[in-house]
Amino acid sequence: MRLRSPELLWSISRSLHRRGHFFTARGVKTLNWLIHKCLLPAEAIVGARISLEHYALGIVMHPQVEIGDDCRIYHHVTLAAESAIGSGHKIILGNNVTIGAHSIVIARTNNSLSIGDSSLLGAGSVLTKSIPPSQVWAGNPARFLKNVSSDFAVAKSVDGE
Repeated sequence: MRLRSPELLWSISRSLHRRGHFFTARGVKTLNWLIHKCLLPAEAIVGARISLEHYALGIVMHPQVEIGDDCRIYHHVTLAAESAIGSGHKIILGNNVTIGAHSIVIARTNNSLSIGDSSLLGAGSVLTKSIPPSQVWAGNPARFLKNVSSDFAVAKSVDGE
């Protein structure tokens, strides 16, 4: 993790929130916004080795987000849910998911949305329904393009690309 990184500040904010330091967690979240222009909620559940590309510029997330290990999210991505904070409805990203720049993921009113392990969402996509594991989706509205080949999935996990 880079020393001057939104991931580091987000991790600190989430850690403070888990320990009940809500006001301080909000302060770190605000600092992250001031430095990197991203809204990353302390309430989110995030796995190991997340990569927020281009210093997370313009990334906005709903607090009801769960992100798996080894995910990569590019700049100007919105993860939004049309449900109340604290409800059981969430956006869930599996392990090894990539979301391209300028994509919008919206969980419709009182519904959860998931993006399966090793799936990719292309740049500029608008997604309103779940993606099964190991698939590539893109477009507005996002639609299935192809399955992720096993060679690509192995190379991605080894190279971190």
